[in-house]
Amino acid sequence: MRATALKQARLEFKTTEDMKELITRAAALMGIDVTAFVLGPAAERANEVVANFATIQLSLEGQRRFAELLKNPHLPTEAMQKLGELPDLEIRRE
Repeated sequence: MRATALKQARLEFKTTEDMKELITRAAALMGIDVTAFVLGPAAERANEVVANFATIQLSLEGQRRFAELLKNPHLPTEAMQKLGELPDLEIRRE
């Protein structure tokens, strides 16, 4: 996202007065506004969470077993066959 992009989306949340004062003071000490103080670490953590859910990490043994299963897959069970016959779910987009 470009730094000059017009920011229209809003996030609002409730907190205690003590927490608000603490965050406001910490942001001032760093010389940044409260929005940057809160959103910087939140965006960094959000990127980590999304990346963790998008990536599968396997041990060497796990990689070996995965490759073996790709080469020699098991035959589907009756339950798996029934599951495969179910209609696809609609994807919900928000």
